[in-house]
Amino acid sequence: MNETRPFVGIDLGSSAVSVVVAELEGERLVVRGCGLARHDGARKGVIANLEEVSEAVRLATEEAEAMASLPVEVAVVGIGGVPIRGVPSTASVPVTGRDNTVTGGDLQRALSACAQVSIPEDFRVLDIIPCGFALDGQPGLEHPVGMPGNRLDAAAYVLYTNRTHAETVEQVVNLAAVKIEELVYEPLAAAEAVLTEDEKELGCLVLDLGYATTEWLLYADGVVASSGAVPVAGRHFTADLAAMLKTTTAAAERTKRQIGAALDREGLETSAIEVPALGADGNQVHSSAFAAEVLHERARDLFISVHRVLVRQGLDRAPRAGVVLTGGGSRLDGLEEVAETIFGHRVRPGSPRGLAGLMEPVSGPEWAVACGLVRLHAGRRNRMLTTRANRGSIVAWLRSALGDFFEMGGGHDRV
Repeated sequence: MNETRPFVGIDLGSSAVSVVVAELEGERLVVRGCGLARHDGARKGVIANLEEVSEAVRLATEEAEAMASLPVEVAVVGIGGVPIRGVPSTASVPVTGRDNTVTGGDLQRALSACAQVSIPEDFRVLDIIPCGFALDGQPGLEHPVGMPGNRLDAAAYVLYTNRTHAETVEQVVNLAAVKIEELVYEPLAAAEAVLTEDEKELGCLVLDLGYATTEWLLYADGVVASSGAVPVAGRHFTADLAAMLKTTTAAAERTKRQIGAALDREGLETSAIEVPALGADGNQVHSSAFAAEVLHERARDLFISVHRVLVRQGLDRAPRAGVVLTGGGSRLDGLEEVAETIFGHRVRPGSPRGLAGLMEPVSGPEWAVACGLVRLHAGRRNRMLTTRANRGSIVAWLRSALGDFFEMGGGHDRV
């Protein structure tokens, strides 16, 4: 592995490709450059026009390269959308080490067994996220190598994705002359960018509102407990306004950003908006309160759909640290207040944190995934270097375990 090449994160969004390039400077991860290229090559959160999205990857990487004066050759790439699913899994294996002590191989076999979940034939495992171990019924162990016992239990959260979806993402990036080091579930990257360790430990729900889909990830007691996606996001707020106001998409987008989803804003009831009439000459006037109600109801529907899943799983009380909204769609004013009424927890906006350098261009919530990918990329490389010095480490067996299930170098080495 080339230890001097930059860390690169590529976020393949439904309407734009975002690229962040960073380097380690002592203990700091420093952003050197970024690039953004818009496209219209995705439909309902999946790639529909391979050439158009690949061209956006090329343009965004070239912009990032020029700003950073560093080559973009290898990257960690985000993957998301409704085709990705997750399920908690547990497995048990006998301890095989000398004097009945746990070995790295035992951990590998336990996680490999966790990955043997029943998934559709046209799906493949994307990631195996360790959630803890137990030894002879004693839970709460993070790395029990060397401990004595007879039975090792592993808990993991297994992510799997539609095979065509993953292979299309790989092809898009490879066509832009960039090699993929690994595919990363986008909400994991967003969480890495916007959450603190305390929030993960207490329990926190991350909602990544994009253009076509909203993806979410729930941490409970420091580990991933649930994930999912709904095919509703920023474009649907705009489409609702365009339909209800009978105006153009461009006018609806402007109105959305101007009005927001809050209903109790001062002066809302007495103000009005003027928008062009759809398919006719001239403008029309609508109440600002009416536009806000349209956005408010769409936001309620979105958050209710996620909350129902958590209730069904018995996890609606888990986010004790609250809810964090990130992604470009989260810029809509009033979303936090609406989310608080649905989830019953404190809600805050989430923007990238823990980075240095050229932060102003990537400080918005729409950059959370790309910045999180860079953080994960740097952390992975550091752990791989540690593994070279200690082949018995947890990373060594985890990478080996993942290699049994992945058709490319995907997956994370997280513990």
